[in-house]
Amino acid sequence: MKSNNLDDIIKKKKTSNTSFYFKIAIVIFGFLVLFSIPISLFYMGKVDGKSYEIKNNGEQYGTSNFFKYQGKIYVFTLNDGMQALENVDMETFKTLNSGDYYTKNIGLDKNNVYFGNVIIPDLDPNKLEVIGNGYYTNGINSYFFSPFSELDKESSNYIYPYKKIENAKNLKAYENLELFAVDGDNVYYKGEILKNTDLNTLKIIDKNNEYFADKENVYYRSKLLPIKNSGKLKIVSSEQGDTFLYDEASGYVFIGDYTFDKEKAPYKVIGNNGTNLYNLIFIGKDGIYYYDSEKKKQLKAGDNIFIGNIEEIAPNIFTDDENIYYFSAYSVRSGSRKSLGELLSRNTDIYYLDKKDGWKKVKDIREGSIGSIWKKGNKYYYFNNLGIFNSIDNTVYKISDKETLNYLLSKADDETDDIKSEGLTAINTDYIRDLIKNEKLIAVSGEKKMTITIKYKTDIVDKIFKYSIRIFLVVYFIFIIFKNFRKSRRISNENKWFWWEFKI
Repeated sequence: MKSNNLDDIIKKKKTSNTSFYFKIAIVIFGFLVLFSIPISLFYMGKVDGKSYEIKNNGEQYGTSNFFKYQGKIYVFTLNDGMQALENVDMETFKTLNSGDYYTKNIGLDKNNVYFGNVIIPDLDPNKLEVIGNGYYTNGINSYFFSPFSELDKESSNYIYPYKKIENAKNLKAYENLELFAVDGDNVYYKGEILKNTDLNTLKIIDKNNEYFADKENVYYRSKLLPIKNSGKLKIVSSEQGDTFLYDEASGYVFIGDYTFDKEKAPYKVIGNNGTNLYNLIFIGKDGIYYYDSEKKKQLKAGDNIFIGNIEEIAPNIFTDDENIYYFSAYSVRSGSRKSLGELLSRNTDIYYLDKKDGWKKVKDIREGSIGSIWKKGNKYYYFNNLGIFNSIDNTVYKISDKETLNYLLSKADDETDDIKSEGLTAINTDYIRDLIKNEKLIAVSGEKKMTITIKYKTDIVDKIFKYSIRIFLVVYFIFIIFKNFRKSRRISNENKWFWWEFKI
């Protein structure tokens, strides 16, 4: 009986030991996870601090992005800060200093040509010539090197892309179009050949020089889009959202070289130039659509809830045949405040405001840049157009008193931001915030009809995943130490039990 009791005791102790090890592992793992993120953030802060130190204390090469500091040469790159050049000859290193932004990231010494911190081995630095528009040659080899950074999908870092141009002869910059070059046979955009291009009719559509068209074809960068030039192409976007190419003739929609489903066309775009939304909506034949920038595709938000013809009456306000609707937007972050933590999602709401009948526009405030004043019956309203990031959450406000109304109307056309010298206050963002704070403008809450949500992958998750293997190995190592320690104690206790039983 005593032996059986001893076995039970030992089994209980083994169970207790297992539970103990498990608890220890969880505690240590949690501890390391919590502290790995601050350490990572600290490291990034050190990197940023290093870049700041080099920029302020280093010797800049002319107007370029290259700096000499403590026996090394650095170039400033987006996202990664200052990057040291490898195998550089300090004595002969120089920059082009041509005075334009195309050459700010071009460096060379007696041995190499540097595109940023990247060595281009087949460009002879002693024969390097600047063609213009980002194009370079040494008489044998030619390259395009972009002065505009782009997000590299593989590394998730911002880079300055470059491309070698094969078999180019007598390459010349095209003066009328940035990023373009021509030779005897081809037209180039960022080093890529454009097919079937009529250079004489080629025109840029957007301010970023990414969409363009000739008399017949339409392009996104160097890619030919599946559409003909209707003469009614336009760029549409919200203030804080994606940019789309929209053909008013066909109702087709493009973002980059991605084409919205043509079977759902024609699309009616709503929210263009809007300031209180993240996502434009595109009303197709069978529903309301939007573009998810994280999933990189068109998605359906829901069925078409609107009746008849849809018309925008203000940047964030639109109507159908019967009702008035408005946009409102908000972001969700991992922190306790809106401005803190990792971005988790961006959300665009569509609200029903009221029946359409009886609403009349009274006046724009500063040509609509601030907002506008509207009336229904004997009540007056302020339609906000200041945007998402001005700490003004709502789109529609009721004007609470005649004094506020009269002042808004009297100063609506005043373009001055500061008229305090007259003993008055300018109608600007601060003034509108004060009116809201003092309940001179009272937010109107409509009926929410639809929400469009874009979810984002956070850096915190990436960091935890990146370091999880290391953390696991550390935890496992500590686990083994504790296990061996407990094992030695258990053997010692079992010996004691053995001698106790022997004596009995």
